[in-house]
Amino acid sequence: MSADWYFTAPWDPVSIRRGDALGLRGGADYFADLLAPGLSNGASDARWISLLSWCLKWSHIVWTSAGGRDLARRDEQIARYAWLRPLELLWVDRTLESGQTTGQLRGRRSVERWRNADRQLPNFAMSPDQFRRYRQVGSYGAYRVILRSVPGLTTGDGWTPASTALALADLVNDSLPRDVRLRQGHFENGTKWGRWSGGNEARYWVERGWSSACASAGGILPTADEAASKRLPEQERRLLESALFSADSRRRITAEALARAKGAKSHAELCDALANSSVLSKAIDPASLAPLPAFSRFADAAMHAMRRLWHEMNNDDTNQAPTVEKLARSAELQTSLGLARDAGAAWLQAAGRSTFPHVHVISRLAQAMRSARSPLSQLRALARHHHEHGGGRRWFHEQAGRMVPLAADTGIAASDYRFRLRSLSRLAAQCGVAKMNHVLEATGRHEQDDEEGDIL
Repeated sequence: MSADWYFTAPWDPVSIRRGDALGLRGGADYFADLLAPGLSNGASDARWISLLSWCLKWSHIVWTSAGGRDLARRDEQIARYAWLRPLELLWVDRTLESGQTTGQLRGRRSVERWRNADRQLPNFAMSPDQFRRYRQVGSYGAYRVILRSVPGLTTGDGWTPASTALALADLVNDSLPRDVRLRQGHFENGTKWGRWSGGNEARYWVERGWSSACASAGGILPTADEAASKRLPEQERRLLESALFSADSRRRITAEALARAKGAKSHAELCDALANSSVLSKAIDPASLAPLPAFSRFADAAMHAMRRLWHEMNNDDTNQAPTVEKLARSAELQTSLGLARDAGAAWLQAAGRSTFPHVHVISRLAQAMRSARSPLSQLRALARHHHEHGGGRRWFHEQAGRMVPLAADTGIAASDYRFRLRSLSRLAAQCGVAKMNHVLEATGRHEQDDEEGDIL
């Protein structure tokens, strides 16, 4: 394991944290790394890169003031994030105080409870487990890959702000009213850091470091949903465009290829356009992208069947573990399974499939579905593949002819496998690379911005 990844690794394994119902995550990440390296599906608001740069700068100053030094040590990484996390959540508080309730406001439900309790509850009204997991599902967790991999944002460790991040941090700080701006001298006033370290970091920021009384003051905020494709102010946009979309970067080339796909009406059609882009073919071997459209269609169809099966199981009026025969009689599920079978057959004929590095798992599912002649056998083939190849929590398994749920029904539908196209398009639009409205309409909204609940 590389040191760079260790510095910013999540506490729980990625497969558990993100889920991988059909074991196709490796294939999706392969295409994502070809098309949009250094991004993640959750990084979809360039403004948060600016805000997190501010959070990194000031939490780094406090962490070092409190004696932090060596990020190679696990306990120091934990201590470092303990000073960062409250600032992420205070920006959510400021946004809600302004009256804005949309956008990437991770942890919003807890912050709302905290606000309703006059900001008196510890750790922003989160349970100990929620507060711990915010490291994974909060804003820093969503943008960790960008902060670690894009030159100029950090020194490469994902924590220590570099030149571009420091410039963005100053821009954010200067946008605040004078009495709300942070100054380094504020942290050189003889604070007894031992009093605040080791569990009281959130209370320090709320009471002393950046008082929640400042929440109503002005300043830039996370992007609201209705402004998702609006360009950021010029100075901020120039800094972010230079970092994320330099002239020869793969991200820029992909964004420009997507911008040219004016006729694409769906995610699958965008994949068609990318696989056939003459501009993109100069940066990526066309053979590498050839299987992309068939992969996308089959993965989507199989996930739709998974969600349909999950819905039928959890809406059965008579039994918490309905029989597979009863489930297979559902007309909606039969349709979904048939579409998945057809998409799997198309995958088995796809160009470039033989050189696809993750061909084994997806082809095994396609072959199993093709061999299954009846809805009942198709259902069992899908469930068997999920049990044998899925990552993270299993949703269900067959036992004595019944489909038994293994996860709580949280009401959160597991997302389709995606390749960062929506995230890339939003960032490109905000940075002024191109107009991406048609791409955002085609991709739809698939990510869960607030992930405090259980994730399948």
